[in-house]
Amino acid sequence: MDTFDFIPADTLFCRDGRPLAAGSSFGRGAHLPLPPLLHAAVRTALLRLADCTPRGKIECGSPRPGSKTGMDKKPIGTAAFQWLSLRGPFPVKQESVFVPIPRDLVSGSIATNSLGYLWLRPNANHNNLPPFLRYIGASGSRPSKEELPGWVDFDFLKSYLTGTTPLPYPPNPELWTSEYRIGVALNGETHTAADGQLYAAEHLRLREGVRLRFSVSSPSDHKSRRDEERGKTVKDLHGAILQLGGERRFGQIAQSKSDLALPSVAINGTRVKWVLLTPALFSHGWRPGWIGNDGAVKLRVVNKEARRDFRRQRRNEGWHYDESKDTAEVIRSSLVAAVTGKPFPVSGWDPLHSDVSAPDRNVVATGGGKPTLLAVPAGSVYYFEADSEEEAIKLAAALRERCRSDFFGEKGLGLGVCGTWQHQLRTFADVRSHDNSQTTN
Repeated sequence: MDTFDFIPADTLFCRDGRPLAAGSSFGRGAHLPLPPLLHAAVRTALLRLADCTPRGKIECGSPRPGSKTGMDKKPIGTAAFQWLSLRGPFPVKQESVFVPIPRDLVSGSIATNSLGYLWLRPNANHNNLPPFLRYIGASGSRPSKEELPGWVDFDFLKSYLTGTTPLPYPPNPELWTSEYRIGVALNGETHTAADGQLYAAEHLRLREGVRLRFSVSSPSDHKSRRDEERGKTVKDLHGAILQLGGERRFGQIAQSKSDLALPSVAINGTRVKWVLLTPALFSHGWRPGWIGNDGAVKLRVVNKEARRDFRRQRRNEGWHYDESKDTAEVIRSSLVAAVTGKPFPVSGWDPLHSDVSAPDRNVVATGGGKPTLLAVPAGSVYYFEADSEEEAIKLAAALRERCRSDFFGEKGLGLGVCGTWQHQLRTFADVRSHDNSQTTN
């Protein structure tokens, strides 16, 4: 994969999925762009570079399947550059790459100004958690209103994945600031200011020297490229202007001199920790779709070359996945605990949205909102136990540096890294009285 930097020209406005209406709400736009948003911006820039964007809203492109309700197939603008996949973006300051802090870290010893880990103790099932969650997290630190830094660099993340104790308290990297602005709604017919329709918007301004780093894929060698792509790749966008987010915000894209190499540690024992570096959309809310109702992992050891013929069957009419006919090796492991943050809403705007209430369902309207989904935030941690160390290594290989989101994984959601968590186990009854070093004044 090739690595690039996005350098904003001014502020960025990247809202979450909460509604924004003039006179009644607030635009929360001081967020880093989500991977699908950056993916769409890069692909749009490639389409413009190759001059294969749709000429109008009524122009039909390649068909895509409709829903299971029997709706007619709706068109997409073009099938060009569908090979594009993305990792990131992550803020970079002085060549240090930062990621969201793992959510199972707590304030540790006050005397040493360090961080500790949540302890995992057996779940007595006196709660409404799924029975397969064998452990629950408990903090041994004193209650405090102090918030931990939101971002840590790759060096800190590698120490965390190896189970280093105690962890040094990371400094606040001060990557950006929030700016609040007042806007006026416009009348769609007269293009003048609407009377009494004010709104507040929150913008994100990266500090001087901070940029956003991401990596993108190259076209596959085993597939022939579409003629309308004209052989273009993301490398052809070096130095180009990229529009990103709302309010027509833009910046420059430049090829990075450094690769985006995620931290990787060796897996010892039967326990694997998976940490999300980007948000994820799962079929069952906080639980991934590749986790069964009993907590068993459904992922398999897959050889990409041998798997291609099997994957092509998905395009056949009436084909359904039959687990009993899958010859790939099962990874024998189970999900036993999870520490997730508060979900946040994700939505968007579909410029080729069709009016399904119209007599002709293929009539393309002026656009419409995409469904609002709740994403598991970056920094969430999932704990697994495997049947053996060999199975644990297989599981880590299936999760490490892979986008395992059930939706939009090809656009960068669900990217994670793996570590160990043996040091977090606590089998005593009272976690608060076990380790006085965590609460030393």
